[in-house]
Amino acid sequence: MPDSNTSKKKIFISVAIIFGVVGSYLGIFYITQVFLGPLSLADFLISKNTMENHRRDLLKKIQRDAHFKDINAKEYIKELEKIITMEKKRNLGEWVSFKSFTPNVVGQYITTNDYGMRSQWSLKEMVERASKNRDKGIRNIIILGGSVAFGYGAVSDDQTISRVLNQTLKEDRYEVFNLAQGGFTSFMDLFSLSTIGLYLEPDIIIVMEGDADTHHLVYESKGGELAWGLFSGSEKKFDPEFALGFHYQNLGALLRLGTHQNRRVILALQPLSGFENNSTIDKDEKIKIMWDFYPRIREIMRLVAKENGAKFIDLSLIFKDETNASVNFFDKSHLTVTGQRKVAQVFAKTIRNLRDEGPEAVDFFRLREKTIRNILEQDFSEKYKTVEDD
Repeated sequence: MPDSNTSKKKIFISVAIIFGVVGSYLGIFYITQVFLGPLSLADFLISKNTMENHRRDLLKKIQRDAHFKDINAKEYIKELEKIITMEKKRNLGEWVSFKSFTPNVVGQYITTNDYGMRSQWSLKEMVERASKNRDKGIRNIIILGGSVAFGYGAVSDDQTISRVLNQTLKEDRYEVFNLAQGGFTSFMDLFSLSTIGLYLEPDIIIVMEGDADTHHLVYESKGGELAWGLFSGSEKKFDPEFALGFHYQNLGALLRLGTHQNRRVILALQPLSGFENNSTIDKDEKIKIMWDFYPRIREIMRLVAKENGAKFIDLSLIFKDETNASVNFFDKSHLTVTGQRKVAQVFAKTIRNLRDEGPEAVDFFRLREKTIRNILEQDFSEKYKTVEDD
């Protein structure tokens, strides 16, 4: 007859092992939930592997770019990873399929505000500053776009397109506000202009487009989607005709909103490595597919600019005649410090010409404020009927 104490001991050990395994799993699950968000352990391992690959690729780019010779590569990569990883991003709602760059990054090379924009001022401070500018006779410029307009690839905030443009036009009494975010498409630019950009009372709106929208036509989304709005998850997005139509419609709505009340809009096609230039930084077969679609994107942008009274600029052409265009590209779509400076110079020249061409400015923002005050001050008593008047 078996020893009852021995049996109890075996049962106790078995139960302890089961609880140990379950406890370990729950512990791992808890850690991944707390520190990694709603990721599984497999997701975490995949994510870690992805980031390591990204780190290696980024280091190669930095090492081949002479602009980074005096930069602490390790620290620079850390700051870039802060803005591109999904942790702590602002979520503006699933219906727009959007998360911004990481907010509140304050580093040696990169600064983002409370909405992930590349600015030293919070969004509230940007709005307040823009309003004061109008009282001082300073004209406001806003930049919309994706990571290229954000300044991904610059070695510091001061060497981004927006900061170089701001410095160049300072004596002309302009101030530039950068609203660009990584991965922004025409849909998100429209969303950004209507919900944020107009509150900055812009006189000139620069829209840098092309690269992100082309991804809809070229790449299968992995790990998330670019902003399709209400069409997220729809089979329509795989139809090139629909994708181009979606891009066309977004740009049309954006430009109609942008050019209203004498505002001027510059619609700029982003330069692309190897397209109209001799730079093939990343020798990837995918970039060749983008070359096939880019002329179509360009024609859509050219047409919609003409239809809506905007100024179209093909930034592809600014590197066309350079024998060593590779100095302008950080990778297949992002620009080096040199490339960003050249784009800023093109924008500055275009803006100065727009001012000479444009009609006499009317301050519609102040007219709006006056109209609203008049409405609030009016006495509407006895001018309408309520149930108590019977």
